[in-house]
Amino acid sequence: MLIKLSLRNAKRTWRDYLVFFVTLLLIAAIMFSFNGLLFDPDIRRLQDDSAIMAVMLGIATFFILLVLTWLLQYMVRFMMSKRSREFATYLLLGMKRRQISKIFWGESLVLGIAAFLLGTGCGIFFRQFLFACFYALIGKSYQLNFCFNPAAFLMTVLCFFGCYLLSLAFHHKKFRGMNISGLLQADRENEQIREGNLIIGTTVFLAGFAGILSIILVLTFFSRSLEGGDIVFMMLLLILSIYLMYWGLASLFSLYLRKRGKRMYKGTNLFLIRQLSSKIRTMRFTFGTLTVLFTLALLGCSFALMLNRYQNTEINYKYPFSVNIVGNAGDSLKEEEEVIRRYSPDADTLVYKIYHNGSTSVKAYYYAHLKAFTKAGTEEEDNTGTPGLIPMPANMWGQYHAEDTFMKLSDYNVLRRMLGLEEAVLSGDGYLLQTKNRLVRELGDGIRDVTVPVKGKELHLERIYTDAFCQDGHNGSDYLLVVADETAEAMETYYTGLSSMIPGQLPDGLENALWNAHTEYSGINASGTDSMSLVISDILFSETLLEEGRWGYTMMSLPLIYIGLVYLCAALTILSVQQLSDSGKYCFHCRLLSSLGLRRRQINATVLRQMFFFYLCPVIPAVLISGTIAWIVSGKFLDITGLNGTFFHYFGPSLVLFTGIYLLYFVAAYVGFVRDIWKE
Repeated sequence: MLIKLSLRNAKRTWRDYLVFFVTLLLIAAIMFSFNGLLFDPDIRRLQDDSAIMAVMLGIATFFILLVLTWLLQYMVRFMMSKRSREFATYLLLGMKRRQISKIFWGESLVLGIAAFLLGTGCGIFFRQFLFACFYALIGKSYQLNFCFNPAAFLMTVLCFFGCYLLSLAFHHKKFRGMNISGLLQADRENEQIREGNLIIGTTVFLAGFAGILSIILVLTFFSRSLEGGDIVFMMLLLILSIYLMYWGLASLFSLYLRKRGKRMYKGTNLFLIRQLSSKIRTMRFTFGTLTVLFTLALLGCSFALMLNRYQNTEINYKYPFSVNIVGNAGDSLKEEEEVIRRYSPDADTLVYKIYHNGSTSVKAYYYAHLKAFTKAGTEEEDNTGTPGLIPMPANMWGQYHAEDTFMKLSDYNVLRRMLGLEEAVLSGDGYLLQTKNRLVRELGDGIRDVTVPVKGKELHLERIYTDAFCQDGHNGSDYLLVVADETAEAMETYYTGLSSMIPGQLPDGLENALWNAHTEYSGINASGTDSMSLVISDILFSETLLEEGRWGYTMMSLPLIYIGLVYLCAALTILSVQQLSDSGKYCFHCRLLSSLGLRRRQINATVLRQMFFFYLCPVIPAVLISGTIAWIVSGKFLDITGLNGTFFHYFGPSLVLFTGIYLLYFVAAYVGFVRDIWKE
């Protein structure tokens, strides 16, 4: 009998919790799809370090389970309060508390099982979309595969129902302690909190708002001087400030009503302000949590887009040649060249020399003007005697070679032709600067005034090139000076370089053969100032490095998207269910407004305004906070990587996606709310 009653109740009430049901379905589908990445054997064979993905997704799953548990616990409490009068009736009819508990458990499990099964069914199809995106991100082709993965299914079952049963068990004791009177009053509690002193409440709101503003200002102007521990402390303080702001927001509304503000009696403003004040007062902790979730969702998607943009542009920029090899000054690299020709006869290969003449003028200018070195400079005179420059100890961190590096114009043009670039032109008394695109903004116009001493004469800069040229220690470190052939031949050889363009993919066995042929390590350790992606090695294989780079950045971006989507759906579910739960109570308000002369269309407009402001209440702070943080982080990210664009390229799409999902939930909640109040 209890089973039949549970099934009947679940069938009768599932429409009331449709938004919650759909969210559970979506979470189950997303979780099942991402768990498929963890246990897919084909993905494990793609990379030897696939365990990194398991760790990253495991960390993401942990944070998702925390929010899922909170969502389920909140919804179980909500359903209990919604059904409390029904449970009181059962007690009056003579049923025992244990039986009522079993009924509630039964119908809740039916709801959860139905959502899980439908969600995993949808997850099989969503898995194809996720896998197609994943393979595209790492540069691989994907064929549709609808096979069922038992390990992913079992993992999803354990995570989903572990949280579900934990939430039900948390409220199990409440059934044993409730009486008829408590059940009859339960639907009126809804996180009741005393209003308290309005002045204190308003002060708390101002303190929270001031805290948020202060933290944003500190992050904006002093972010470079903050250490990791400082940033963690600032984030915790920001979360605390958010909760304080909502804790006092209701008092601000109440104080406005007491002061009889100018717009209070215009239209239905009095009604709306009272409704919002009451709702915020009973949901201030929930609103604070929702704002945090919205902020994390927006930041997660924005950071994922940053990483994706970097891996699609800058990684290709860093490694334009198929193979790069560096050797000592006396090395000919003939054996390495023969290996490449043996494995790929159509390869275009050049062995060349990098020169030096003892000058450090350009190096000193880089040390003085790049942001990476501004903290380490001193006011002492450097050994070049260049006025106005902040000197750096020679090769202090190994970013640069000990002296400026030079290349012949003829070799430079051969390498440019290999990359499909136009030839460079140089007069006899000048030099060309080949450098990274991201550094040009920091160098400023003063770089054009830097001269290079060569055998008693000064070479002037004629032109700057920022094409991709593999400048992490191979073809110079961040920069390379190109001079006429006769000028370079009068200098000393610094080291030997080899660059090769191989058509198609790297032949099998080429990497091992080159490492076997390259028996003597060069000892050239200059690495440049790149910090996002840096490889220090005598031999660079662009295909391998691109695959590893795409894999690594995809492993960081996917968990962020995973967390963002789940957090967004969970937060919007709470908002929607809270509004739909008030539809029954709102009938009295509708009758009251109708008796005051408002027509149905006007009442619906009032409902729309109330829901609009209710939905915006946790969203506006989240958008402002996340937008500011994304602006700060993207600025640093653009400086580090040299990407073109603004923070709108990252935060804009995230906000559009957020707004789209937000509108779907809002429209669904509004239609259901209006339908319920007029039906009753």
